[in-house]
Amino acid sequence: MRFHTEPPTRSFGVVRVEGGNRWARLLARLAGFPPPMPQSRFRLDVAQQGKGHIWRRVFGRHQTRSHLRFDPRRGRVVERFGVVELELSVRVQQGAMMVSVEQARLFGLPLPRALCPESAAMEFETSQGHLGFDISASLPRIGLLVRYTGHIALPELNLRR
Repeated sequence: MRFHTEPPTRSFGVVRVEGGNRWARLLARLAGFPPPMPQSRFRLDVAQQGKGHIWRRVFGRHQTRSHLRFDPRRGRVVERFGVVELELSVRVQQGAMMVSVEQARLFGLPLPRALCPESAAMEFETSQGHLGFDISASLPRIGLLVRYTGHIALPELNLRR
């Protein structure tokens, strides 16, 4: 939670990316998600913009960009990837931060639950004191779109405080 309150402007780590079937990979590419790749270098750039932050994730040579902000009225995090906007709920469970998709919009229009992406996302402290992550997105009837796992080193942010 401290990381999200005061995110560093640039962080480095490693990541591994998995993809789904042919249709899922096509949809993931259209959404701007990275292609499957073995363990690769990872960089996260965070910049303040308005009441939120631009997150630029660099997976090897691929970039994924989103805008995150907190909506106090709904009590949810809102993340926008191009024309897709996700409302996310956050909870802490056994020391890990768990993130779930609660609602999705395409071009500003709410998607029915049957078309809403599902997420199994968590962030946690690794045994080395890094910020670990396991992020995945899937669609009903299509399956896994993308899953990326890894960690970023945060020497300037002492997670153990």
